[in-house]
Amino acid sequence: MKLPAYIDRPFEQWRASFSFYDEVSVRFSETDMFGHMNNVTPFIYFEEARISYFKKLHMMNENRETMTVVASQQCDYLRQVMPYEALRIFVKTSAVGNASLTLHYLGENQEGEPCFTGSVVMVQISKKSGKAVSWTEDEKANLLA
Repeated sequence: MKLPAYIDRPFEQWRASFSFYDEVSVRFSETDMFGHMNNVTPFIYFEEARISYFKKLHMMNENRETMTVVASQQCDYLRQVMPYEALRIFVKTSAVGNASLTLHYLGENQEGEPCFTGSVVMVQISKKSGKAVSWTEDEKANLLA
């Protein structure tokens, strides 16, 4: 299989670098007229898994003066996904910049077969000004742990 550019090592090695995941089941309403998962659905799963990941890292506090926003995201589809399939949506931090971060995603079915992969670049901004805010050293360490 041809790998997306953001997967910069052999697939199995990249796959093994994930530890956190969320589980989802494909709902009928998330399918299209061809009977398989709609192509926008992985982005919904990515968002839910990302929120769970950030909660685990204690980065979803409503009292924070900053928030992270999506700057760019992509999904690469590897196989069809059908209604009611159980999936694991893996999330990991790939890189942390000054005020940005890159997350990688992997969606697998119950057999452990990769169904789709993804990447998102996010930027931390001030809730008041909307301007980029640098990560603290503690936040960087937490994101890369």
